[in-house]
Amino acid sequence: MTGGSMSRGQRRRVLGGTMAALFLAAFGNTVVATVLPAIIADLGGFSRYAWPSTAYMVTSTTAMPIAGKLSDLYGRRLLFLFGVAALVLSSLPVALSQSMDQLILFRAIQGIGGGVVMVTSMAAAGDLAPPEERGRYHGIVGMVFSFAAVAGPPVGGFIIDHFHWRWTFLINLPLGMLVWIMLVRSYPHPSGLGGEQPRVDYPGIVLLVVAAISSLFALSAAGVLYPWGSPQILGLLALGMVAGGLFFVVESRSPHAIIPLGIYRIRTVVVALVISFLTGFVMYGSIIFIPLFFQAVQGTSAGRSGALLIPIIFGIVTGAVVSGRLLSRSGGRYFVHALWSTALAAVGMLFLSTLNPETGLAAVVARIFTLGVGIGGVISIFTVAVQNTVASRDLGVGTSTLQFHRAVGGTVGVAIMGAVVAQRTKSRLSDLLPETSRAQLPEGWLESATGAGVRIVSGASEGTGLADAVADHFTQALAGALGDAFALATVVAALSLVATLFLPRRTGN
Repeated sequence: MTGGSMSRGQRRRVLGGTMAALFLAAFGNTVVATVLPAIIADLGGFSRYAWPSTAYMVTSTTAMPIAGKLSDLYGRRLLFLFGVAALVLSSLPVALSQSMDQLILFRAIQGIGGGVVMVTSMAAAGDLAPPEERGRYHGIVGMVFSFAAVAGPPVGGFIIDHFHWRWTFLINLPLGMLVWIMLVRSYPHPSGLGGEQPRVDYPGIVLLVVAAISSLFALSAAGVLYPWGSPQILGLLALGMVAGGLFFVVESRSPHAIIPLGIYRIRTVVVALVISFLTGFVMYGSIIFIPLFFQAVQGTSAGRSGALLIPIIFGIVTGAVVSGRLLSRSGGRYFVHALWSTALAAVGMLFLSTLNPETGLAAVVARIFTLGVGIGGVISIFTVAVQNTVASRDLGVGTSTLQFHRAVGGTVGVAIMGAVVAQRTKSRLSDLLPETSRAQLPEGWLESATGAGVRIVSGASEGTGLADAVADHFTQALAGALGDAFALATVVAALSLVATLFLPRRTGN
């Protein structure tokens, strides 16, 4: 399917179905950020606060390059329909989960569908537009993604304030059915796939799955379920490294590689992948932990904390649209646009790291919006750069590889920032408590109280006999721990600015 072979009306219908699927995936992911504190308060497990999001991102990240290659081979339609079905049907067991373990497992299954939808929608946008217009089309993609993200946090907050967190997943069922029907009716069947049957690199798929899941799970569990130096973590990291090494060996010899290694010889692509990884770290980490700061530190309601995520989403919309239009007008000169986008992201993250319980609303909005503008520009610019640089036959692979690196960065970012928040909250709380108070607590009580996390600051622990001293100091400890996590993300954002300096000044390199 190419945009030039379709009428304008057909192109609009295809774009409408594609954007509806993207909306569903983006909405289903961002709505979780607001409801996580309520989920933890209901099911427990503060030390695994980030895991429902981490599990989703681990599996969606693993699915992306596989979906990208398969969509190049068999067309986008089949992958789209599968991705939407997996995303929607898994929402029911997520909503019915009775423990954190169940929730994490079903979110992992849901992530497979989300990863497929995200990759195929971005690749389809590249199909629909000629190279000189892809900046404008990806501006539309950015607008839809951001509109869904804008709707997610407030809707999640509204549901928490008036209903139950389970409804944030149940609403995916009717929405998903409508999107699936829209895709069935609008998306064309693939053409040009006759003749020789496409061959799939199954060894590469298996090795990629093993390498990605074992490595990302190790990074997620380290310091939370097991110590960093434990045999479990070291064993998983070793398995990931071995599988990753074998993956590159197999891919270098396979004529049907899931990720053709030739794209790593293109300087523009390599820089784009590095910056996408770093940006994913910053973006996903920020979106996950900003609502926790507002609800647990500043004492806002779930609905208000969701609304306070809107500035970063509007910033992403603004950055994506503006950078997309500027790219189209400048003929694809990426360097200058990439430089200001990464600089804005770094500055915004620096501002965010200075948030404290007394920060005013106007200052909060300005800082979050600045970060969003930078992130939106980075996403739009480097997606267009990769799609315009790789061969047309590798459009899906190039797009999915970019998404893969961004998602890996996001998974690593959420996992590491989650571990920092959990560990630093515990250590800061221990430091803040007077020695006399610590001596009066039963053995192991401090660890269990820290694990209760949001229950303490939300008042869900009333009547449980928790020491007043712990409740009084927990907010301060959590605020400091979140500041530590945001400071780490600031360093990562600064590295993306440095990496931009290696981007070729001319296109096509």
